[in-house]
Amino acid sequence: MKKLSILVIIVLIITSLYACQDEPSEPIPTEPTILDTLALAFPEQDVYYHIFVRSFADSDDDGIGDLRGITENLDYLNDLGVTALWLMPINPSPSYHGYSVTDYYGIEEDYGTLDDFNELVTEAKNRGIDIIIDLVINHTSDQHPWYVAARSSTTDPYRDFYIWNGSTAYESFVGGMKDLNFKNPEVVEEVENIMDYWLGLGVTGFRIDAAMHLIESVNPTYDNSILLLNLNAHIKREYPHSFVVSEIFNYNVDLIKDYYIGSDSLFNFYQAQNVWDKLGNGNSRYLFVSNLNRAYNAFRSIDENFIDSPFLSNHDVDRIASMGGFSQYNGDLKLALAARILLTLPGNPFIYYGDELGMKGVRYEGINIPNYGVAYDEYRRQPFLWGNPDITTTWLPSDGSNDQTPTLLVQKEDENSLFNTYKEIIEIRKSYPALMYGNSFIPYGENNSNIQGYIRTFTYGEFTQAILIIHNFSPDPQTIDVEYLTSIYGTTDLAPYGTFIAEIDYALIEAYQ
Repeated sequence: MKKLSILVIIVLIITSLYACQDEPSEPIPTEPTILDTLALAFPEQDVYYHIFVRSFADSDDDGIGDLRGITENLDYLNDLGVTALWLMPINPSPSYHGYSVTDYYGIEEDYGTLDDFNELVTEAKNRGIDIIIDLVINHTSDQHPWYVAARSSTTDPYRDFYIWNGSTAYESFVGGMKDLNFKNPEVVEEVENIMDYWLGLGVTGFRIDAAMHLIESVNPTYDNSILLLNLNAHIKREYPHSFVVSEIFNYNVDLIKDYYIGSDSLFNFYQAQNVWDKLGNGNSRYLFVSNLNRAYNAFRSIDENFIDSPFLSNHDVDRIASMGGFSQYNGDLKLALAARILLTLPGNPFIYYGDELGMKGVRYEGINIPNYGVAYDEYRRQPFLWGNPDITTTWLPSDGSNDQTPTLLVQKEDENSLFNTYKEIIEIRKSYPALMYGNSFIPYGENNSNIQGYIRTFTYGEFTQAILIIHNFSPDPQTIDVEYLTSIYGTTDLAPYGTFIAEIDYALIEAYQ
């Protein structure tokens, strides 16, 4: 009888265990971390990946990159660690690059459909990745229905959408790209509608192409800044966390700073130039940090809460791996240091697709390429080096410049690769609020021709943090003597072109200046 009772108890226990397995368990509530809190408090802070869709990933074997190609490779972008994408023009266009739009509400057929775009936005958001798109509003294609109608008659309603010189519409960029007339309120209203449309589809903002050319006037900086201010204010009413980054293609800080009047962020061409010159060419290395500090102070004078957008290269300049000292002796070490600089600076760093692999590419001046034709900027925008022919785009034949560049497949397996450097420093950036948020930048007091360092600080409520970053700009080992709380990356015995990152006592920041 006793054995039977024990057997019954065992059966009941087993049954209850199986019953527990069938019932969904309630998730254990966890307290939000400071990183969770800050991500919600600063939704405009991201690590961006800049994609030329045509060159990124091919999903349908036609040789052309497409939106589905990006969707199917979001896991790669997640693995790299980026939190946002900038897509170069996705609208229908007669040009390979897309900067001559014929329909602001459509999708370039080479890239897919609107359903493909909606799927990309959804899947990206599921992975915590935001998307901004190129907004090309300085001009339309001469094949845009607005322009076709405007040139048909001087009395056509769209005639005043453009700026005319007799029978010819003004072009600030050649190639059938006709400038819009932003002194016409109807043009402004159309642009507001376009912005509303794409925000409604789930994009989080826009890169404004050629923003310094929107209005050609006696005082274009003021006029364009006010136009951008009004456009930004319009979308902020319904989308308060939308993000507008303007392309002001100018290397003079004093000429671009006023654009912070109307933009959330500006691409920092001055910063990029300093990386190319001071690190790449080794010119006046001792000025690197002080030059950047001057720029940040200039931006801060216009907007105390400015968000910078640093980068190393983009689709309009030669690839950094093809520039000066980056393509010569110690070039691989300099590229890795450039990545560590980019990802420890204030703002939203933008990584041009393929820069994480060290891809090369330069502009040609009308050279005829066999099996392609006459080439200009195309080779700054070459196919991404997946190492997988099933997804690698083939729209542009190789010019041989990347024959020796290791593919992603190879670099993933090499812990010392440039790809893994990007991946590691992105993770460090996202893990330390002083690197990820805010715009602080304090020069390190012991900077010289070899050592260039700076301090990034952050305060939010009772939370404070200070991170010291020191770079070796020389081909020789350097040793530094600093007090720190926690070593984050590297050591105080700096290898050639090495980096040391450490958390320091926030209360003792002045001792490092």
